[in-house]
Formats: sequence, structure tokens, C-alpha cells
Amino acid sequence: MKKILMIITFIMSSKALADIKSATELYKQPQSLKRDREMALELFKSKYFFSSLAFAKNYIAGAKDLDPEFEAVIEKLMVKTGTMSFSYMDRKILKKHLSSPTLALAYGIRMSQLKNWEESNRALSNVPDNHKFASEARMLQGAALNMLLKDNEAVQMYKRCTKVSQTIEQDAEKEKLGRYYAIIKESCFIHLARIEYRNGNYEQAKELYRAIPKTSYRFPFILMEKAWNAYQREDYNRSLGVLVAYKSPLMTSYFFPEAEVLRALSYFRLCLWEDSMVTIENYYKRYKAQSDVLRELLLKHKNSHTYFLKMAFAPIEETEKMHPYVRNMMTQIRKKIKFSIDLVAYKKAQNELKFIQNLPTSKLRNLMEGELKETLKWRTTHLNHYIKKQMFDFVNEIHKFSYEMFNIKLEILARKRDLVWDNKQLISDRSRGSHENLKRESDEHFYDFRGEFWADELGDYSFGLKSNCEKVRVGASK
Repeated sequence: MKKILMIITFIMSSKALADIKSATELYKQPQSLKRDREMALELFKSKYFFSSLAFAKNYIAGAKDLDPEFEAVIEKLMVKTGTMSFSYMDRKILKKHLSSPTLALAYGIRMSQLKNWEESNRALSNVPDNHKFASEARMLQGAALNMLLKDNEAVQMYKRCTKVSQTIEQDAEKEKLGRYYAIIKESCFIHLARIEYRNGNYEQAKELYRAIPKTSYRFPFILMEKAWNAYQREDYNRSLGVLVAYKSPLMTSYFFPEAEVLRALSYFRLCLWEDSMVTIENYYKRYKAQSDVLRELLLKHKNSHTYFLKMAFAPIEETEKMHPYVRNMMTQIRKKIKFSIDLVAYKKAQNELKFIQNLPTSKLRNLMEGELKETLKWRTTHLNHYIKKQMFDFVNEIHKFSYEMFNIKLEILARKRDLVWDNKQLISDRSRGSHENLKRESDEHFYDFRGEFWADELGDYSFGLKSNCEKVRVGASK
């Protein structure tokens, strides 16, 4: 097996060496726009995608228009190297090439990062619905219109996104590509649900959330939203049932402090105050320890531009030794769609650098190596910062929701005090629950959770607890 791998590597290296000779000769010509264009095309043909970028950007900066052949190349370069490759170019350069769907997408992404929603929407309109990047463009336009509170326009844009994505997904020749467009389609369904939720249309939001299959990468992250939607419909049993999915062995890497707050609130609304208090105490015990571990890690390595990215590449055994929680946190971050896509591009850049370093020394080889090292340095810093920010945000969330839990606790104590002053008490009927207390649709089945596998109805569970909010006078018969 080792011999086969060595032969394959040798063949690939020999082919790369043969291909690079044309580019090397071309590079000896005086620098010009024409040479930059030809160099970009030649390196692209040789599959030196990241090296091709440097010359492609030079040409884009100086060219008045981009011809169809060059447009096709930069379109593929964006697919091969990621959206970051173009979206961080000089904004003035990108803006003058909005007739290019690829650069219109890059400029739209950059404007959305800068929260310039109007400009982002205008730029993305240049990507037609029949283009490869139409799904991304429609989704980002929907987000821009959403942020501008233009709900009707945002809804129409997200609907276009789902339609375009589904068409491309069905026509995709490769499974991974089909899965990618399925994720975009599902993301647009989620955004539609959020608009309905924000406008108080909870039943419509519920139906849209149901469109997300349990096999989706987005599914674990939307359970929280589904639970909040049930809470707003005053279906507290359903809210508790959805949240219990996070206790599944299949979802050990997903943990959200907000889930515990919603759990405590749902018990509170059912007047099961003791259950709510237990949830609050467990929150402090669990998340204080996790907050301490993360804070120590962040303070120790906060100035490092590489440490957290190295953690992402480290074997599970190493992060497990730090703390099981750290290992689970890294798993959750790696499953974020944007991060996983950027990480794939990063690994491709690393592999390309290895091939370049095996080429004979020349001015072109030195230039390619230098450019790629700079690219990797920048991407390392970017990805490292992303991981670090995720961890900082999580610590801040823990503190934010600790305050929310404290307020729920105060409210429970105040309610108990009021009962004493009014000489009343609650019924205090905390039974296991009954299907009589369930709210369910005609197409929802009832499982009593005895013998079922966790994954059977993951995310569809509902508690059957009876509300305990009825008050009686102390000493009165129950």
C-alpha cells in the first residue's frame, strides 16, 4: 500500500513538474496584464489554484472587463479556494467588476460582513438565478433584506433561494455538492421560519421548522428555535420534550446554556417550581466548571495566532485530556458549516504548498511559495480567531444566562412569598405525566418512551406534565 502511495505521489509530482514548465517560461516575460492573465490560466490548468489566485487578482485589479474564459476560471477558483479568496480584495476593485457574478458575490459577502445591507443586496442582484452561485446570493440577499426589516421582500428572496437550491441539488452529479446545496436550501427554510416567529406567526414557523430533516447538519442547532416556538405557543410540554433531545447520546457534542434557561422557564410556566429550581442549580454546577476551564484556556493563549487552530487539528485524545468539555466544544465548532468549508480550503492550500516545495528552484517557484505562505499565515490567523471568538462568546453566554437564571429564581421566591401572604398553596401534583396533557397534530404519533431508541423521534418528544398553577387555600381539601 505504501508503494502504491509513493508511485501515485511520484506521478502527480512529475505531472506538476511538466505543467509548471510552461508557466515558468511564461513568467520570464515582462510583467503585463496579458501575462498576469495567462499566468493565472496556466497555473489554474496545472491545478495550482492558490498560486493562480495571485495573478488572477493582479489581472482583475487592472482589467476593465473580464472575458467569459477568465470569468469561468475565477468562478472555479472561488469553488476550489473558498469565498475568502476574493471577498477580502480591495472593495473598489470588486465594485468595478459587479458584472462578474463571481465578484458580485464576493463584494456582496464583504458588504454583509461590514453590515452595509443595502449595498450587499444591490451587488448580489447581479448574480442571476441560473448561475452556480445563485443559491448563496439569494440567501445573502434574504439576510440583507431581513436586517433592513423588509420582511415581504426577504420572504420572497428566501423562497427563491429554496427553489434555486433544490434545482441545483437535484442536478448535482456529486453527493457532496448535492449535500452542500441541501444545506443552503434548509438554511433558507430556517430563515423563513425565523421571520414568521418574529412576526408572531408561530404555527407557520412550526411547519417551516418541520421541513428540516433530522439528517441535516442544521438540525441540532434549530432544536433550540423549535423549543422557543413551542414555548411561545404555550405548549410548555412540547418545549421540554424538544430540549430533552440534547441529552441524547447522539448529541453529546451539542450543548447550549440557553437550553437550560428555556427548560427552567417551561417548568416555571407549569408552576413546577421545584423542577425549575433544580434546573437552575444544575446549571450553576455544570456551566461554572465549563466556564472556568474555557476562561483559563483563553487567558493563557489569548495572544496566540495559532494555538486554537492547532487544537482543531489535534487528535481527540489530546483535547479529551484537557477536558472532555473542550473536546466536545471543538467538535461542535468543527461542525459549523462555514468553518468546515474554510477548513477544507485551508488544508488544500497546505497540500499545494507541499507540491510547490518539491519543485526545482526558480523565481516563479520562490514567488509561489512566498505567496502561499502568506496566504496560509493569513488564513491561520482568521481560523484561529474564529475558534477563539466562539469560545469567548460561549463564556459570555454562560454569564448572560446565569443572570437570567438568577432572575427566574427570584421570581419563583417572590411567587412563593405571595402564596404565603395570601394563605394559599399550589396543588403540588408532580406526577410522571400523561398523554392526556399532550398537544399533538393528527400526524404525530404517541410513544410512551419505553423501549424506543433515542433517535426514533429525536426532536419530536413532548412531556405530558399537568400544569400545577391551580391555587387552593391552606387547609382546604384538594
